[in-house]
Amino acid sequence: METRMTAFGSRSGLAGPARTAFTGALLLFVVTIVIGILNGIDVWEPEHDTLLTHVHAGTLGWITLGVTGLSLLLFSRDREVSADEAKRASTLAWAMVAAITLYVGAFFAGDTIFDDRIQRPIFGTLLLLTVIWFLSWVVSANKQYSDRSPARLGILLAWISMLIGAVFGITLGLYIANGEVPGLSDETAARVADAHPPAMLIGYLLLAGFAAVNWLLHSDKPARSGMIQMWLLFGAGILVNIAFVTGTDEQLAGPANLAMIVAVVMLVWQSRRELSPAGWKGAGEGAFPRVATVALVVGLALLTVLIYWVINDEIDFDALTPSQEGLGLGFDHTMFIAVMSNVLFGVLAANLSSARTKMVNRIVLWGVNVGIAGFVIGLVTTTQVLKQIFTPIMGTSLLIGIAVYVMELRSSST
Repeated sequence: METRMTAFGSRSGLAGPARTAFTGALLLFVVTIVIGILNGIDVWEPEHDTLLTHVHAGTLGWITLGVTGLSLLLFSRDREVSADEAKRASTLAWAMVAAITLYVGAFFAGDTIFDDRIQRPIFGTLLLLTVIWFLSWVVSANKQYSDRSPARLGILLAWISMLIGAVFGITLGLYIANGEVPGLSDETAARVADAHPPAMLIGYLLLAGFAAVNWLLHSDKPARSGMIQMWLLFGAGILVNIAFVTGTDEQLAGPANLAMIVAVVMLVWQSRRELSPAGWKGAGEGAFPRVATVALVVGLALLTVLIYWVINDEIDFDALTPSQEGLGLGFDHTMFIAVMSNVLFGVLAANLSSARTKMVNRIVLWGVNVGIAGFVIGLVTTTQVLKQIFTPIMGTSLLIGIAVYVMELRSSST
């Protein structure tokens, strides 16, 4: 008979709502993986609406719901949670699952409901309101701690960035639906719409990844270095937002990139012992944040090349070359899988430990990371056969991890 070694979120007062968020995240991730496998091995070329479903089921369904669960654990860790707060948090977790599921469904529906796809900004607004609600809880919960926490600061700033990105996303939906946004000129509306992807990737995901790594790898020690990293990344995200909205990307992209480079260098220096050969021995589930740290370096290197092209006016996002598109997709998937999937499975592994999870952790760690490495190399070098080989390795490993952790979450107790 299997013996459970740890109860889920045993040091957090909101483990129940966190389980709800993580379960929803894992189930919605299946949508992303199935579409990704079929597209990656070239047996099916999905239409644009299906590809957007693939992207948003991953970035919102998997990552944002995962960050929701992470936040519920982090901001209730080692503190008393009242019955009223627990009830509100449970409602909030279910609201986030529902809002994101509806929004992902709005992309899958395409023009089958409304020709102009107006359901996207409608459900996007619902999600925006839910994000505001969740952010208000994060701010309130953070005030109950007296210590300085790099991870809590990073997650708080990430949710603020998420809010900004959500506003840009609604603008993009309105712009696609109507060809204009009330109150904005066509040029400004187009720029705000174009700011949505970088706002989510740089302002939100990068911050969330750093915060999670700090929590998992450094036990969220109140180090000044960690606090500086979070503010640098938040500032970089704001600069990128301003750059795209005002059309000053050639002037502001460089300083934003420099801030990100400084933050990554600080993280690597802070993690030098953990990343040394000796630090990997016996790391167990601690290997997930270590791999995510390495992936942050790789992702920033790819982003630096993109920003170099922007600064030197060598890239037109409306007419990308195959190599430019491949590098951009390589950066996206490095952030989505190599960084965020590693840290989210790292959170699950750190809070659920059994004989079954120990086995699946090895499958996910090796299968996903070997798979994403080969997949990204295939994207960057535009080598189709590499994508065809490594996509099913990555996808199958993720599906195995999802199946096991859904069962573990269902059977775990607070």
